[in-house]
Amino acid sequence: MFQIFQAQLSDVISIQQLLKETWADTYGDHLSQTTLDEVYKKWQSVEFLSKQIENSQFYFPVVKENGEVIGLSTAHMPEDTIMMFRLYVSPPHQHRGIGTLLLDDVTAHFPKAKKIQLHVEELNPKGQAFYKKHGFKEIKREPEKVVNEVIEQILMEKEL
Repeated sequence: MFQIFQAQLSDVISIQQLLKETWADTYGDHLSQTTLDEVYKKWQSVEFLSKQIENSQFYFPVVKENGEVIGLSTAHMPEDTIMMFRLYVSPPHQHRGIGTLLLDDVTAHFPKAKKIQLHVEELNPKGQAFYKKHGFKEIKREPEKVVNEVIEQILMEKEL
């Protein structure tokens, strides 16, 4: 059985491993290994993740099963809109309700929110399907530079 917890500094290495695994699975076929390595080094470093865990403005839940981090999310709420930056579930643990658990948990954590927004990559059909299934609608598309590559991001939103 899996459980949800607020991320702790002691979880950083497990979080880092989960992010590397999910990024390789989700983006490995259309981002270069050089770009992935830079993402791991810059946005998934122990230092970067530790700062997010310690930042009281961020909500950083993790899902664990038998002590292993198998899912995570990060979000914060400026004004009345939840901005969700991550929602990742380890590929072998997908389709077990963990993503829905995290999405519901993030929404419940910010009870005064009027809506929730997130970006999903155009070349991430699994992510798009998940969010559409949960009532998100596409707002706009915009390019984002990831290291030296440009990807098309879809801004999605759901009224709460």
